[in-house]
Amino acid sequence: MKCEKIGKGNYILYQHRDDTLIGAEYVWDTWKNNTFSFPKICKEEDNGFRSAQLGAIYAIKSHWTVSESPATVVMPTGTGKTEVMIATVISEQCHKTCVIVPSDMLRKQTAERFCTLKKLREIGAINNAFENPVVGLLKTTPETVEELKALIDVSNVIVSTMSLISYSKFRAKYLDVLSLSCDILIIDEAHHVAAKTWAHVKSAFSNAKCLQFTATPFRNDGKKIDGDIIYSFPLALAQREGYFKPIKFYPIMQFDDNIKDLSIAKKAVEILDEDLKNNHPHLLLVRASTQKRARVLYDNVYNKYFKKYSPVLIVSDNKSENKKAFKKIDDGDAKIIVCVDMFSEGIDIPQLKICAIHDKYKSLPIMLQFVGRFARTQQNLGEASVVANIVDDDIQESLEELYSQDADWNAIIKNMSDTFIEREVQFQKFARDFSGKEIIPISYIKPKISMFMYKTNADEWHWENWNTVFDEEHCSYSVNEKEKILVITELSSSYVVWNDSKDITNETWNLYILYWNKKKNVFYINTTDKGMANKFAEAIFDEFKLVRGEEVFRCLYGINRLMLSSVGLKTAISSHHIRYRMFAGIDIAEGITNIIRGNSIKSNLFGIGYENGKKTSIGCSYKGTIWSRWVEKIDYWQKWCDEQADKILNDNIKTEDILENTLMPKVIKKRPQLIPYRIDFPTEVIDDDCELIVKTTNVRYELIYWDIGLVKFDESSPLNFYVENENVKEVFTLNIDDNGYNIEHKSGSKLSIYFRHGKTVELKDFFTDNPPQIYFVDGSLLEGNIIIKSNKMLSKLFPKECIDSWEWNGVDIKKESQTPNKLLDSIQYRVIDRLKQSEDYCIIFDDDGSGEVADVVAMKEDVDSKKIYIEFYHCKYSHGERAGARVGDLYEVCGQAEKCINWVFDTKRLFDQLLKREQKSKTNRKSSRFELGDEKMLFQLRKKLKYYTTEFSVYIVQPGVDSQKISSAMHQLLCCSQTFLQETCSIPLKLICS
Repeated sequence: MKCEKIGKGNYILYQHRDDTLIGAEYVWDTWKNNTFSFPKICKEEDNGFRSAQLGAIYAIKSHWTVSESPATVVMPTGTGKTEVMIATVISEQCHKTCVIVPSDMLRKQTAERFCTLKKLREIGAINNAFENPVVGLLKTTPETVEELKALIDVSNVIVSTMSLISYSKFRAKYLDVLSLSCDILIIDEAHHVAAKTWAHVKSAFSNAKCLQFTATPFRNDGKKIDGDIIYSFPLALAQREGYFKPIKFYPIMQFDDNIKDLSIAKKAVEILDEDLKNNHPHLLLVRASTQKRARVLYDNVYNKYFKKYSPVLIVSDNKSENKKAFKKIDDGDAKIIVCVDMFSEGIDIPQLKICAIHDKYKSLPIMLQFVGRFARTQQNLGEASVVANIVDDDIQESLEELYSQDADWNAIIKNMSDTFIEREVQFQKFARDFSGKEIIPISYIKPKISMFMYKTNADEWHWENWNTVFDEEHCSYSVNEKEKILVITELSSSYVVWNDSKDITNETWNLYILYWNKKKNVFYINTTDKGMANKFAEAIFDEFKLVRGEEVFRCLYGINRLMLSSVGLKTAISSHHIRYRMFAGIDIAEGITNIIRGNSIKSNLFGIGYENGKKTSIGCSYKGTIWSRWVEKIDYWQKWCDEQADKILNDNIKTEDILENTLMPKVIKKRPQLIPYRIDFPTEVIDDDCELIVKTTNVRYELIYWDIGLVKFDESSPLNFYVENENVKEVFTLNIDDNGYNIEHKSGSKLSIYFRHGKTVELKDFFTDNPPQIYFVDGSLLEGNIIIKSNKMLSKLFPKECIDSWEWNGVDIKKESQTPNKLLDSIQYRVIDRLKQSEDYCIIFDDDGSGEVADVVAMKEDVDSKKIYIEFYHCKYSHGERAGARVGDLYEVCGQAEKCINWVFDTKRLFDQLLKREQKSKTNRKSSRFELGDEKMLFQLRKKLKYYTTEFSVYIVQPGVDSQKISSAMHQLLCCSQTFLQETCSIPLKLICS
């Protein structure tokens, strides 16, 4: 193979007879004048193309017979896509081809493979009459246009990197020369190309046919790859046809950040040792996320503890040392390679068979491609092995199953890859049902969730009349006649108001979506220009009626604990004048009162609450607008519209009833004369994943090991509350007066709060800005000096069927916790013992202690219905020697029972919490919290959450309550907790007593 320099930094490669360069045109003539064959591998001993390769080649040829639009070929890593590129170029007799790859190393490898046509000759696809192409290596920016033209003129194929041709120094005129010279553009590893970069290159190569090759239809930047997926070879089929060997997964379960890297390394080196003993010349690759992290792993772990394997560090900004490292690898000296990712795409070291993943990929597509490189079939080599710490939680949901205990990577990777790609293929099929003159692809459109709703009895729609409303010169349209969806995008220009010149304008894009649900006799319009909605409707339908006024507000139905954040009202102040008023914050109560009394007319409402066990938001206006606070794809918007229609078309829904039950805030100037029973950390603490610091010792504790509680439960005592763990405690007081409220330190250790971004604040000061939430027995909620009340009437009696009386013989009902000593006469021990006797449970977990989810968490699995039942048992000791009717026995435990909703909304977080507490318990208490089951069982349940539904139940266990003597005050408190749990997350509450 000969290499000649063109200019100062670019080259051509060629392998011709007698090492004599043959002209590019002559090479091309030999391709045109000879016959290309397509032999297929039918038996293992055959020479030919793999089925995946032939499928891709034929799909490309088929696509090019009907279209010149960009096309994407999805082939798993290791199935031979480079040969598909080469075969396509030669068989399609492409005059000049530009191949773009992601890295310098892959540029060299690709150029060498094009240069020899070795594989095509080996399988008999071409004969000796076919000349090898001249391949240009575009490595640096040419100094002149002439230098670039000289390279192009002598080349059949030009190979470069996206980083070079998108670099600012690679001027537009260079890109123009390159793009106009090439009739084919091939982008390898297309998922590496950022969306903006691809748009720039795509525009330059608009006259060329474009092919993109990838193992995933998603880019690293999270955007989808442009171009229809014309061929996708499933990973499942690649595995079945033997392209990949099985992958062994070795999970490490280590919560301690100080030793987790060493734990991974020890297991990986143990596997390396075993493979070498079995005469498999394997190498261990250590995967880090950054160069800094790679150096830490090299210095502090591998070179420190495993020096005998001659570990090497390979990072991009250390090129001189990298050459030495590669030589040590080639010579067989180095057995461990520490790097970021895998050096680069296209690296070809077959002996890489063991992977220690210290930093996980946060993208499933990249993970699939990475692991696929280890699993390639190769003679004289064993199976691939992967080691990872399964307790890390900084990955996407789609990756969690891969990092589960006892995960079968072969089945999971196959299923996840195929499902992931199939989902995108199905979406593209949905998008292909749209036809028209689109400028912005349907897949890119994510409208704000809002709509106008119209009733119609029409039998047909005239979607083609859209151009009677919109100017075709500035608009494009897409229509899906199957789903009855019409999308219009409009480029709008307007004059700048602060300038007299008409040459200066603002340009904006407007979006209009119309969806007709013929079965419901309604259609919906989403528009960025509300003034065009009715005109749009008039163009498409002969008859219709906009839904507006009172009907619209029915969309608030079914939202529990609705808290309105804004209320707009219209009030008639004379026969000719109407006053509009907006209420927000603490003024909401006045606005709602005016509506209920009939003093005003609702104009618009917006609020948040709970629906179907989940948090939600909804807004509506009497003019007909309905909206929510998020953006989503068109198919999601379509479903959301139909859900709102089900409410709006229901004449049995009365909006007055909805508003009467909303939560209403009010400023108070003194402590409410109500009994508090629960206090919660402000959401700012939970959302930011903070730690609390003991100032005197500067020791940090994670929030999961802290409790917040009330000191007293009565109508008049100061609102004192504490924050504590098993070692320290600080008591605070919430004071309320005419000037507002303040939080003061009362006693105990002084604590500070530490945020992950580095900020530290005294806890007292933090509570002053973010007051804890205090709940009262009438259902009210206090934040600082604002009390939020509900007008909804609570039930007076806690249902008998929700009360279960147990015998407590042998139990000291004043002894709550079994402690690590397993006290047989404790309430908690009796609960656990009784659950064990039922033999229904697979997990029983003692979570007693500061920061607990519940005193006992029990789980059972129903395989037939694919459901996991999760039960929280909150135990409380009795304040008396015998069971009675003391409401004080219920205050604290009712509050604890309600707090568990934080875990219901995030079940995976619940499982992780229990695992963390188990790890901590083993370290501190030297004993397991598992009374039944173990970590392995909990991980198995956790990974099933993707496929199973969950059902929760909450139990209050208080043997100090006599089931025959429950007082009205006790009923009120139990009903308050029951209503809260039912309205927020649809969880039943039960009382276990005497």
